[in-house]
Amino acid sequence: MRLLLAALLLLAPGLCRAVTLPSEFEGSRVNTSGLVYLKASSSYKNLSAAAKADSVSKAAASLGRASGQLTVELDGAGELWNVNNGKALELESWSDKTLPLGPGSDRMGRWFASFGMQSMGGGNHPSSTVNMRLGSTLYKNRYDLALSYDYSKPRDSLLSRASLGVVGRALMPLSRHGGWNIGVQLSSYNNYGVKTSDSGLVTGLNVYLPRGS
Repeated sequence: MRLLLAALLLLAPGLCRAVTLPSEFEGSRVNTSGLVYLKASSSYKNLSAAAKADSVSKAAASLGRASGQLTVELDGAGELWNVNNGKALELESWSDKTLPLGPGSDRMGRWFASFGMQSMGGGNHPSSTVNMRLGSTLYKNRYDLALSYDYSKPRDSLLSRASLGVVGRALMPLSRHGGWNIGVQLSSYNNYGVKTSDSGLVTGLNVYLPRGS
C-alpha cells in the first residue's frame, strides 16, 4: 500500500499542491463545466472595486487560472469575473434580495427611467417640451412595462399638447449583446384642448451593456 501511494505521488505531484487563497475568500470549487466558484468572506463585501479586482486576480493566480472566468459567491448575491493575463475584470453582478415580492413570487427585473427637456427659440413657433418614461422588466426580464408622458407648449400659446401612455413589450434577445422587441402602446392625448386616444404596435432594437441592460 505504501509503495502504491509513493508511486501516485511521483506520477501526480500536482495533486498534493496546497492552494492558499487570499484572506477575502473562504474556499473554492469547480463545477462540471469547469467554472471556478470562489466563496467570499465578510471582508470582501467592504472592498472597493479596484481592491476586489486585485483579490480575484490573486485568487486566480493561486488556482493556476491565468485566463478564464470565475464566479464570486456572496450572501444571496454573486459576481462574474473574467481573468485575462492575470488581470480581472467584472462582467456582471446580481442579488437575490433585489425587489423581493414575497414567497413564491417572481422577482421583477431592473427599473429604467428617462427624462428629457427641449427649448426652441427663434423662428415663428418657439416652444418648450418635456418627456419622461418610467418602467421595469417583468417575469425574468422577458417583458417590460412602462409609463410615458410628453408635454409641449408654444411660448405664446395659452394651450398645450400633452400625452400619457402605457407601453408593454416582449423582449426577444438574439445574443448576450442585443435583440429586438415588439409590443403595444396605448396613449391618451390632450391636443390643445381636444382630447383623443389611440393604440398601436411598437417595435425596436435592444442593446445589452456589459454591466447592465
